[in-house]
Amino acid sequence: MKSLFSRVYVLSLILLFSAFLSIYLFTHLTIKNSVHQEISSSLNILWRSVAYLIKEEGKFQYDEEVMINFRKGSGNYLKILEDNKYVELQPDKSVLNFPSENGLFFFEINGKEYAGYGEKYGRYYILVYREISNQQAMLRKFSKNFFTGWLAILVVYTLIAYPLWYLSFRVVMRLAKKIEESSPAKLDILDENVFSEIKPIVKAYNQLVNQLNNYLDTQKFFFYHLSHELKTPLSIIRTSTDLTLRKPRSQAEMREFLLSIKSAAERASQVVEKLLLLYRLETQNVEPKREIVELKTLILGILGDFKQLINNKNLSFEIFEDEFKVFGDYELIHSLFSNIIENAIKYSPQNGKIGIKKDSYCVIIEDEGIGISKEELIKIFEPFYRSEKAKLEEGSGLGLSICKVISKILGWELTIHSEVGRGTSVKICTKSY
Repeated sequence: MKSLFSRVYVLSLILLFSAFLSIYLFTHLTIKNSVHQEISSSLNILWRSVAYLIKEEGKFQYDEEVMINFRKGSGNYLKILEDNKYVELQPDKSVLNFPSENGLFFFEINGKEYAGYGEKYGRYYILVYREISNQQAMLRKFSKNFFTGWLAILVVYTLIAYPLWYLSFRVVMRLAKKIEESSPAKLDILDENVFSEIKPIVKAYNQLVNQLNNYLDTQKFFFYHLSHELKTPLSIIRTSTDLTLRKPRSQAEMREFLLSIKSAAERASQVVEKLLLLYRLETQNVEPKREIVELKTLILGILGDFKQLINNKNLSFEIFEDEFKVFGDYELIHSLFSNIIENAIKYSPQNGKIGIKKDSYCVIIEDEGIGISKEELIKIFEPFYRSEKAKLEEGSGLGLSICKVISKILGWELTIHSEVGRGTSVKICTKSY
């Protein structure tokens, strides 16, 4: 028999299932895209490392240091053709069975899943492959577990909610209206001032909503910051590539550039791993690693990474002389100082000066850049926020929000003082060693 109660009850289940389905599809697609982007990036780096072996006169030159990436057990494979004739097969002739296509493609051989990337380079056709069975299996397992878990929650909710809803029909009507007005992407907390018989369900629902909202916020944070943090190592790779291709290079110079590219690629990989850790810290309260980090050495390394940008602006630096050891997670600390120093360089004028001082347990980074107004200063830690003058330079507006989150995770204090036209001072107070 049809009734208003039945309709409201069914509607609430539909809304809950819609929220679940939206979250499931969003999570599955974002993680799938992330996995495919990582695969594409790693294959592109492998492809470029091989392409560098083709000299400007058009001859492929075998290099053991590059070929070690394609040895048995590495999960990587290589096929090079010259005028449709095979020049190089790694790690063995089984690569002949692999398909040859342009761009990124996926295929399966003997029950194993692979990804490949092929592109023409001069008269050569270079294809690199990578086995992705584990990644694909993990993605399928995650999707299955995620779907099954949420489906189980939905089933349990359906079984226990009906009698409680029936006994507190008016309360349920109000709750159903509240749920109906909520967006699946951002569910609202329900008022817990209800009858005791239904209060456990309201509390459980609110806990679930909090978990879902935190999960969605963390997902957004993760992917936004992932793209931002990969920009610096990719810039280093691009710069080294341009310098390599600009004119004929000796083998020693080629090796230097390849090592620079390799270092930047490793840095990108470390950034991805660290942002995955950052994601876990947000969702699982995992403690960051505690290791001794010498800040002066770390800062000098960062300045070396930005050497080209510094030279372009003819900037001068003053840095404290004493050692400064702290306890903390090296990669998080590196990301924190890298973002601050990059901003100082980016917004400094030509022939400007940047000072990096030590004050007790704090590091102060001062520049003579454009500065930030008092009105804008209170917003600079908001993701994507950029002051009007900062918009004249390339950037995403995520750097300082990343720094704020990292400083919170490390238990450090980050403060910024600035004056328009006179520059900015960033003070990072650490825990003592």
